[in-house]
Amino acid sequence: CSDEKCRVSHDLTDTSSKGISVISSIKWVNLNTVFFFDGNGDMIGSFRFNRKGIFLTGCVKCRTPRPLPAGEEGVFYWSVVFEGSELVLYISGEEHWRQELVGECAERYSDIQEFAFGDIGCDGVWYEVEGQMESGSHFTDNDTCGSECAE
Repeated sequence: CSDEKCRVSHDLTDTSSKGISVISSIKWVNLNTVFFFDGNGDMIGSFRFNRKGIFLTGCVKCRTPRPLPAGEEGVFYWSVVFEGSELVLYISGEEHWRQELVGECAERYSDIQEFAFGDIGCDGVWYEVEGQMESGSHFTDNDTCGSECAE
């Protein structure tokens, strides 16, 4: 996932950003992961979650605050969005978790220019926002594997 051909260029901290939207399985053990990179292509950290917990590298480590909504075979529509200094996780269109980032944590995640997927699985589909996102050359469809990126 660190290969730039597997990344999506997108300023996630831009106030007009709709965030990252995905349809994928949310399981008890396997984590859904989104890696964040700055304008220099350096990894800032990652946002990881499953049915048990939510993790933001260097900032957040907590239990999932409430049960996930019932979904067909554990597949959900979810979005990760930065709203000012707050990071928000929406599941099935409803706010599921919100955390204000302060101090060093807020500074660390203030310049996200690219993201990449990890551990989501090939059944996942992400939604590109036209005019705001540019996917790397390894993406042929909007699959979270990024075609060759999963290899």
